[in-house]
Amino acid sequence: MEAIAILFANNFCLGLLSSVFLVSGNAGQTETVPIKPAPIYSSIVNTGVTCRKTADLSEKSEKLEEYETDEEEYQPEETYVYESIVPDGEEIADEYGKVCFSEDFDSSFKAYMDYRCITDTGSIQYQLQQEAYTDDRGFRRIGDDYCVALGTGITNGCTERFLITLDSGYSFSAIVSDVKADIHTDAANQYAPRGENSGNVVEFIIDSDNADSYMLNCGSAGCFEDLSGNVVSIEKI
Repeated sequence: MEAIAILFANNFCLGLLSSVFLVSGNAGQTETVPIKPAPIYSSIVNTGVTCRKTADLSEKSEKLEEYETDEEEYQPEETYVYESIVPDGEEIADEYGKVCFSEDFDSSFKAYMDYRCITDTGSIQYQLQQEAYTDDRGFRRIGDDYCVALGTGITNGCTERFLITLDSGYSFSAIVSDVKADIHTDAANQYAPRGENSGNVVEFIIDSDNADSYMLNCGSAGCFEDLSGNVVSIEKI
């Protein structure tokens, strides 16, 4: 026990002596120790970041509102609505009033009908026949125009005038004096089908009592040289 007490006393003295030397060695020197920021500083920094983010969002919001305001104030360019002279519910053949047919389409057959088939005295068709006359071949005409019937895919109705051009080099003027029923024409309502890639486009109105026997025998107005050939185009005049 005495030995232990002596050992403890020696260790205590040695420790005390080391402390004295350490203090005397650092005498007159000041050590700067960085102070760690308190937790509240971190909160301030985070708050600052949050404020900046809020400011950015606010700025974006202001820009968005500015764009929306501009959009509301934007006025589209003035557009022009062209008033059609075509009666309601009807359409013209195309914007130029012209219909063209392909070269391989056979439209050389040209049917005819007697004007006496028009019996409705209150119709425009009937009134036109009161103005028409019969030429030396039996065709009904008004002025120089042949009285013809066309499909609704070509004409808007009676009294319209067209220049009809044939691939034979001939052309003639015609006045629409009757309109073909859609049920009797193709999907485009331009001709009466007569077989594969063939159809009757123009139907003449005649006076069968005074018609040329040659036409009556062949059954087509296209038997005459100046009316022969396929229809190339029909153009409104």
